[in-house]
Amino acid sequence: MHRILIAEDDPILSMIYEITLAEAGFEVLMCRDGVEALDALDAFAPDLVITDFYMPRMTGGELIRAVRKRRGALTCTLLASAIDPANLREDEWADARLEKPITPASLLSGVRALEACQAH
Repeated sequence: MHRILIAEDDPILSMIYEITLAEAGFEVLMCRDGVEALDALDAFAPDLVITDFYMPRMTGGELIRAVRKRRGALTCTLLASAIDPANLREDEWADARLEKPITPASLLSGVRALEACQAH
């Protein structure tokens, strides 16, 4: 897993995610929301999409559905959100979930845990 596309509308979290993952050796593309991420999806061809749930223009759940439809198992998904999983529809579930607030260590741990995701 080398390429990570991130959809996060909070500029401070975006900066933390980008710095943490770039310093760990990942190629990172930051997007302000799900629409921007979906527009970049095919050209960037990420191994992993990390998304917040509540964002303008498109929720993280909608982005997850679109990623699965377009890329199937080629791209893993990680939902980084404070949303209660009981409030998600089954088709909005990501391959993994991180509860906000997220630390750099928990972010890296979550990403590393998904490296095996590409095997399916």
